[in-house]
Amino acid sequence: MSVSVGLPVPVAVAPAPVVVAPQPVYVQQPPEMVLIPRSSVYFAPGVSVDLFFHNNYWWNRRGDHWYRSNAYNGPWTSVGPRHVPAPVYRVPADYRTVYVHEKPMPYGQWKKMHGHQGGKHKGNKHYDD
Repeated sequence: MSVSVGLPVPVAVAPAPVVVAPQPVYVQQPPEMVLIPRSSVYFAPGVSVDLFFHNNYWWNRRGDHWYRSNAYNGPWTSVGPRHVPAPVYRVPADYRTVYVHEKPMPYGQWKKMHGHQGGKHKGNKHYDD
């Protein structure tokens, strides 16, 4: 009599690829803001990355990734492209060169127009959406 036990042969499984998104921006000083004409979107001309303000939120695009915050210096939450408002998503790629001659608004004046939403994040409180 012959007995055979069928044990599965281990198969090497490749680890899942890890995609690391670029980190969102951290702005140390309150940025000047410029309104993109014929829109409701502001951008920070003195910041070297995309930093927008629209509808009481700050928006940052890093490559194909979008982030949203209640303050210009975070904390940032990753959001999918479908959660980015159309006016922000549709900002022209050449917005910096096209609107370079628009008058920047000092942050203090800009903040008065937008209340606490334009302010610096204080402490470690995380805001609800």
